[in-house]
Amino acid sequence: MNIGDIQKWNLKLNKWAFNLSVFFLLSGVGFLARADDSRSRETDSDKEEYNFNWLDPDKKIFVLQNRKYLKKGHPFLSVLGGVGFSNPYRSTVNLEPRLSYFMSEYWGVDFFYTQIFNSSNSTFQALSVAAPNTLPFIREIRAQFGGEIYYVPWYAKINVFNSIIYFDWYFGLGAGSVQSFVNTTQTSGAAANYVQDNLLGIFLSTGHLYHVSESFIVRMDMTTALYSAHINGLTGDSTWYSNINFGLGIGWRL
Repeated sequence: MNIGDIQKWNLKLNKWAFNLSVFFLLSGVGFLARADDSRSRETDSDKEEYNFNWLDPDKKIFVLQNRKYLKKGHPFLSVLGGVGFSNPYRSTVNLEPRLSYFMSEYWGVDFFYTQIFNSSNSTFQALSVAAPNTLPFIREIRAQFGGEIYYVPWYAKINVFNSIIYFDWYFGLGAGSVQSFVNTTQTSGAAANYVQDNLLGIFLSTGHLYHVSESFIVRMDMTTALYSAHINGLTGDSTWYSNINFGLGIGWRL
């Protein structure tokens, strides 16, 4: 192959390269134009769909993590009241103050004291009639207190009666004391003889913090105490029990 032939092949290659370059350039311009047109239509569509300026004048609903009320560095004081679900022979209501502090938006600590009020339920009353001389040992949980570490993985905003409510969903794990009292009297009508039996408890909890304003919150909590206790009174074999309390109350960010 002489020099002339090489030059001819170079010209042909340059021509093909130029044509391919023009083709890809035009294709790219066309693609960008279509993408821009698509974005324009998408933007117009978004504007049409965003028709609730009266509800969110700042247009912050689209940005979920734009927190209006921050927890980091703030203590929270809460007071809750509710009911218990675990005692087969007692109806229980509880009163519970809590003090929480959040090191960040995701982590915090909580200290609580739960006062529990017990009364005989219909199951115990029926058992007293059916077997008045062979009643079971009754264990009442009258108080529990401890501390927990909170993890707050979820944060959300909801529309409630045309108002935006911000809330956090937390989970807690901790330990403390379960103050129980065992009635050793097993005869119906006889004087009750309660013996105190304090136990170590493991606490699991989950709940919501509804931020009504900068300082005011509504709180909902479900706490389970896991503890090991004797099956029959104060001696013998032991097993694990749970004490579940539900609470609803109010709180203040200090």
